[in-house]
Amino acid sequence: MTDLLIRNIDLRLKRQLEERARRHRHSLSEEAKALLRQALLPARPRAQPGLGTRLFSLAREEDRGDDLVFDVPGELSAPPDFE
Repeated sequence: MTDLLIRNIDLRLKRQLEERARRHRHSLSEEAKALLRQALLPARPRAQPGLGTRLFSLAREEDRGDDLVFDVPGELSAPPDFE
């Protein structure tokens, strides 16, 4: 393994790194290595929208809503009698 020396670190940045290392119960060096590993990971592709979102986007704005009311032209027949 090799060493890395970083000069002229802002005092505030060093304190933030120390606090983060303390929270994760790491040494300052281990925390810095973990942050470097995380920063150098390849970027994840953005998640595709779900099917519901895609279907919703297909409806016109005026057709969207929580209440679905269907107008049936003509007279309404009586409900069926099951007796």
